Amino acid sequence: MLARHLILLFASLAVSHGVSVATDNAEAENVEPTVSQTIDRMLAESWESDSIKATPLSDDSEFLRRVWLDLAGVAPPVWEVRNFLSDDDPSKRRAKRIELIDRLLQSPRHAVHMASRWTDAMLPSSSQTDPAQRSSVASLQEWLRLQFLANTPYDHLVGKFLTAGGAGDSGPAIFYTSNSLQPEKLAAATSRIFMGIQIQCAQCHDHPMDRWTQEDFWAYAAFFAQLSSSQSGMNQQAILEDRPGGEVRLPDTDTIVSPRYPGVASKPERDPADNRRRQLTIWLASRDNPYFARAAVNRVWGHLFGQGIVDPVDAMDAANRPSHPRLLDYLADQFTAHRFDLRWLYRTLAITDAYGHTSRLVGDAAPPPSSFAAMPVKTLSAAQFYDSMAQNVFHRTDDALAINRDQFLTRMSFPGSSSRDYPLGMVQVLALLNGDATTLATDASQSGLMAAVEAPFFDDSSIVETIFMATVSRRPTKTETAMFVKHLTEPDSPNEKHQAISDLVWVLINSAESAMCP
Repeated sequence: MLARHLILLFASLAVSHGVSVATDNAEAENVEPTVSQTIDRMLAESWESDSIKATPLSDDSEFLRRVWLDLAGVAPPVWEVRNFLSDDDPSKRRAKRIELIDRLLQSPRHAVHMASRWTDAMLPSSSQTDPAQRSSVASLQEWLRLQFLANTPYDHLVGKFLTAGGAGDSGPAIFYTSNSLQPEKLAAATSRIFMGIQIQCAQCHDHPMDRWTQEDFWAYAAFFAQLSSSQSGMNQQAILEDRPGGEVRLPDTDTIVSPRYPGVASKPERDPADNRRRQLTIWLASRDNPYFARAAVNRVWGHLFGQGIVDPVDAMDAANRPSHPRLLDYLADQFTAHRFDLRWLYRTLAITDAYGHTSRLVGDAAPPPSSFAAMPVKTLSAAQFYDSMAQNVFHRTDDALAINRDQFLTRMSFPGSSSRDYPLGMVQVLALLNGDATTLATDASQSGLMAAVEAPFFDDSSIVETIFMATVSRRPTKTETAMFVKHLTEPDSPNEKHQAISDLVWVLINSAESAMCP
């Protein structure tokens, strides 16, 4: 244990490594450079106007780890790290990165990651950590996974989501039951998720700092007033349905409020089928709605760049102005023109030079985060961290590992934290240092990585390199290699050598770098 403390001390110093800079602005064939180039031009103009110096482009190891975590939700496997870093020809760099982005966006892992991220946005954390709702949450994630796998246009996805019916404990219907079918809760959640506005602040009184009135809030809530549930079958399962009529009243009054879209003064024409939720979805994705496309591109931008053009992404109100208003409008228009294609949007943003910038600062002055002149270092979610370990260190997918994962996610959850923060408290740190995940990673009988590197054809240098690639997605520096090879050559017995390798794995999975997306 003393050795681990000493190694951790040295590793914390060594883990800050250098970066090589290479630029290549040549566009690869068969890509759509126009939108991505326009994004880069708009940002460059703002930097010049504000006398901001952007950071250089990232090196291949930094970019590889970033794009795998952002698009696939896990750190890259060792074979990918070896292959991607093996070709360091600067003239091929951009084409190589675009090929990687395209491959990840088409992969099943991308759909799994998107389902996880959107479940986080759609359901309160209390629902996701409630053991009684685990199967229901999994059902929603599976529904979302299939939508993303098919690249369902975003407006169609939201339309299906908002008009969901049937069993209240499966698919998108869990969203309604988790909000108790209450129109006011559904109005607050849907306006936040799909329009980026906090209209619930006007639930009890007119908003003091925004345009929303109490009547605006309840007029929007009226779209969900037809929703009800009935019991069906031997198990008395709740079935969601829309009943005719359905009214809401202003609190403490008898005033009935008719349905009305947010920000629209006139009432909509009555739907012939009297289905208000369906009527809402038609308006939501129309060009008459100024919020839908802007909220979607802002959320995706925040996912990739660590913060939204309007930040927080759920507070696009009058008092929270966008850092780059022209860019936000342009992206919303392009997203609409491309028929709400989320995969196109992720690809367009990921191939920009802005996304490719390094997070390592040049000089003492850091560019303002809202300038997007440097990529921020983002904290991995608990799911990203555990799934990366399962893929690259545990090399297991059995039922016991799934149970361990659920326990890990519960202990490591920190509600409301930003991806730009490092919010680990003492409970989370101890869960990492001494928890079951660490045992799985450092025990040769359970760790696929430990078993692999103890094969006789691995020399000490190869052991160190492989463990670095598996945990932090890069080659070790010369200094790190020398230090850890020395540590591995000191033992006199196989058991001591095993412990020395275990120490190295333990140090790296508990380093700040392993919990970060650069």
